[in-house]
Amino acid sequence: MPDLQGKVLSTKIVAVDERNGVARARTGVRGVVTYRLSELENPEVRVGDVVEARVTWMNNPIGTLDLETSGLRKRKSRERVWRELLEARDQGKAVKGRILNAVNGGYAVGIAGVIAFCPTRAFRGRAPPQTAEKAAAHERATGKRIEGPIVGELLNFRVLKMTSSGEHYRNVVVSGPLGGGVSEKRLQARARNSTARSWGPNARRSAPSEGDETGISEDDAKGTTDDARVSDK
Repeated sequence: MPDLQGKVLSTKIVAVDERNGVARARTGVRGVVTYRLSELENPEVRVGDVVEARVTWMNNPIGTLDLETSGLRKRKSRERVWRELLEARDQGKAVKGRILNAVNGGYAVGIAGVIAFCPTRAFRGRAPPQTAEKAAAHERATGKRIEGPIVGELLNFRVLKMTSSGEHYRNVVVSGPLGGGVSEKRLQARARNSTARSWGPNARRSAPSEGDETGISEDDAKGTTDDARVSDK
């Protein structure tokens, strides 16, 4: 028999005993196993349903497989995210993440359920991160929006380093946010506001220069172009 330790099997339900709260399934490898309904992600399984389970013990004391079903979906999701992060690291692609909070030596960044670390030396924000409340207070007081990233806002990062040991995903290090930390949403809002100012009743009716057909100011257009180019690398 092949070594199936840690592997995921697709087992088929052959009997359900609701009175005793158990279901029996064929593994296709070694006989029939018994699941507790309360431990299944879908406790309302029926005969013929397929349940995925992970082998935790190839040959227990009574000579059968020990299988684990709880948390399997979450584990598979983590594995998928880990593979996507590896691909992004190897291909130099940007990944979406949110700055969560400051930590010793940098910032915690949430990426699809993975907590990554952005060290201070790799931080690319135009200003330190601010909460949405502080950003709003700053805009009310000065009439200007902050140029740095806002905590919880979806931004682009690059994966620098990943370390793992078996199933234990230990560390992801990122740099960013790309574009200085101004999100695409804020850039779009800035562009709309600039357009409105350029074509409003009090705007000067000068013809837009080449490459400025939307009426976006030169500084705003440069910022938009720079961010788009960095994000697409």
